[in-house]
Amino acid sequence: MSDRRCDWSVRGVAVALLLFFGSADPALAQSETKSEESASESNSEQMMEEPAGSETEPEGSEASQQQEPRRRVFKRIGPQEVTAEQREEAERLRKIAAKYGTDPTAIVGRLQLTSQYLDLSRGAEATVSTARVDLPFRGDFLLRTEMPFLRTTDPNRPGLPSQSGASDLAITAGWRVYNTPEYALLIGALSTFPTAANDALGFGKYTVGPAVATARFLPRLDSFLIGLVQYQTSVGGDPSRRDVSFFRAAGQVNSFWAERWWTILQAIWQVDFERSGKSSMTMELEAGRSLIGRFGAYVRPGVGIWGRDVAGAYQWNIEVGIRYMFRSF
Repeated sequence: MSDRRCDWSVRGVAVALLLFFGSADPALAQSETKSEESASESNSEQMMEEPAGSETEPEGSEASQQQEPRRRVFKRIGPQEVTAEQREEAERLRKIAAKYGTDPTAIVGRLQLTSQYLDLSRGAEATVSTARVDLPFRGDFLLRTEMPFLRTTDPNRPGLPSQSGASDLAITAGWRVYNTPEYALLIGALSTFPTAANDALGFGKYTVGPAVATARFLPRLDSFLIGLVQYQTSVGGDPSRRDVSFFRAAGQVNSFWAERWWTILQAIWQVDFERSGKSSMTMELEAGRSLIGRFGAYVRPGVGIWGRDVAGAYQWNIEVGIRYMFRSF
């Protein structure tokens, strides 16, 4: 039964992501609708001209109906045609996003410190401070290191209500495989290591998994639609600890204001397959400002929608951070 639930959870994740990216551009949808109408009229005229014994496959056949939605979905999630003016604007905004550190597909260096407060379920609380370093090299490759320090307070644990110390080290290696001003795709591998000071502060497991990031220009909004997908599974570590099988997908709309401000509206969906595919959803809104030179700062409040007891979720949170961005080697 658990395997079936996990299988349906994976299918649900894939379908939701395709639908999300596929409906992102109203102008494109309208254009495709007109194209389909023109094609339908053309097909009708051809059918009238063809002899009655023609073996041409009818437009409404089952095979045609099955293939057409797939074509439209994959066409929408890939690179889109834009005008010369739109391409120029996309290139300008991509440079701003890289400077601010809001484009996950950009190959730029980063030194960042963040602090996050989380109000958890059943009266528990946590504070996470994270040091992050991104090292770009050879134009399209990136190595990211994140070291979190965690402090938790849980009244449901008699004798050990408070824990603090280092959590699990995370390292991501990424490669930007496609890059144009209006669309970019980065793929990578995420690994975590059981460096936590004690059992309450980490998984106690080595984990690996794929990571994918996309950034697509939205001409009508002068913004970027960003998609992030990660999966982690345990490959070793303490055999007495629970295995890890965790999926995370995020959708963002990244907008820029007055050349110095940015906002990110983000929805995060997580699925814990070790808990029978139990999922969570959180919503966050980030507001940031470019400071002197390549320094920037932001604040990001968030709220849990459902599944607030799933790992990585919360009832509400607030995060602040400061970063310094530098160019690729």
